[in-house]
Amino acid sequence: MTDERQIIDDYTGRVGRHLTGPARDRAKAELSEHLSDAAEMGELAQVLSRLGAPEEAAATFAELRSAPPAPMDARLTAVVIDNLPLVGVTIALLVQGIVRTLEVGSGFALAFPPFVHIKIGDGCVSLAPVQCGTGYDHAGLLYSLGVPLALLWSIVGLGLLEARTGTTPGKRLMKLRVVTEAGLRIHPVAGVVRRLSLLVGPFAWLDWAPVVWGDRRRVLDRLTEIKVVSAREAK
Repeated sequence: MTDERQIIDDYTGRVGRHLTGPARDRAKAELSEHLSDAAEMGELAQVLSRLGAPEEAAATFAELRSAPPAPMDARLTAVVIDNLPLVGVTIALLVQGIVRTLEVGSGFALAFPPFVHIKIGDGCVSLAPVQCGTGYDHAGLLYSLGVPLALLWSIVGLGLLEARTGTTPGKRLMKLRVVTEAGLRIHPVAGVVRRLSLLVGPFAWLDWAPVVWGDRRRVLDRLTEIKVVSAREAK
């Protein structure tokens, strides 16, 4: 492989890493052909200089850079599908609480997403303003193991999946894609950060407060400079 061919492959590969979906393959093919032609004419260095950094070049191929945020009904449907493990654990906690109430007459508390706390002696540590007696004391492994595993999927699993593919099972079904404001592939850290609100239990719904005044982007969407768009908006 010649040095110029290596340069072209390296550059197109780095451009592709900033894109998701069909735009990635199309950009790599078009760039490779364009740069190969430039190399034959002895103008490879000049063309690369005009294209700029790989991220800058990728932005010119970003199909979804001008796409508006997706409708909230589609987003909420995708959220339910993506978080089925967390929904399932919450339903199991509800059933367990009802059975215990019928057996021993004690009440129970429940929220979605469930409150998360770690007991340390007579106290507890939580990101949400809760006390240790949150109603999960008798849930056993369903709470101590089931909830953390479900949250691990909802926060880390889905966040990394979005960073890698630009979508999730629920978003793929609803034809949605996650991109930066420039229409590029999101960073893994941003993918995880935009989901951290789940750690504060039902207070996570405050992240969706902008929906009340018609905004289609969550608070953490804006803080991480990410938007969820309809893949049908691709041009």
